[in-house]
Amino acid sequence: MMPIILQIVLSEVILIAIGVFLLWKPDLVWKLEHFLDVKGGEPTDFYTGNVRLLGTLMLVGAIVFPVIMLAMH
Repeated sequence: MMPIILQIVLSEVILIAIGVFLLWKPDLVWKLEHFLDVKGGEPTDFYTGNVRLLGTLMLVGAIVFPVIMLAMH
């Protein structure tokens, strides 16, 4: 069993990496999701805004998550 601190650190790294990726490359996220569905299509501004919002929420979660986990233990 992993120590709780190691679990928190690994979770933080994953949340931050995904959050930064969603903020910086929403067009690539769209292409990864729809590369078999659409040929030559482009994401809408609404889609890219939502992906960036999700990335922001994940980064905020990366800040809040360890506080909650440490408070529980």
